[in-house]
Amino acid sequence: MIAPSRIADDLLPVGDGQEEAAQILTLRLGRGVFGIPVRHVREVLDVAPITPVANAPASLLGIIDVRHEGVPVIDLKQRLRIAGDDAAGSRDRRIVVLEIEAEGAPTVIAIIADAVLEVVEHDPAALDRPPSLGERWDDSFIHGIGRRMGEFMTLLDVSAIFGRAPFGQPAA
Repeated sequence: MIAPSRIADDLLPVGDGQEEAAQILTLRLGRGVFGIPVRHVREVLDVAPITPVANAPASLLGIIDVRHEGVPVIDLKQRLRIAGDDAAGSRDRRIVVLEIEAEGAPTVIAIIADAVLEVVEHDPAALDRPPSLGERWDDSFIHGIGRRMGEFMTLLDVSAIFGRAPFGQPAA
């Protein structure tokens, strides 16, 4: 076990004049903390009514209207196979609108976060590789593992999550 004094957070609140490339939006999905590079984040919205789409994949919850544009809303927890607390009724739940590259084109999607925490700066050199499990698993959607306030935080590569696997299928 590592003594708390040896655990140094490598994520710090963003101050003035810091470069966007080093900024991530931290959010909670289930019991885990995840980060998304700010360059992909268009905006964070309160939860709004989501219109279901007929014959949609299970991870596509439906669409919402964002500034007169229909935007698909994805259940990221399902897509990443994350079990955890269902915060469907939580007042902390938010919709995060992202702009990613999928199949070589800019694409706007939204995800549901159980809570949006803060924007922080990170040092890519301080991130650890995903752990070795002794078996094969696809960690290509993870930039690395960091720490935030004593908790582990997984920095996600959202373009890899949504741009590679067939939509509606887990990102293996």
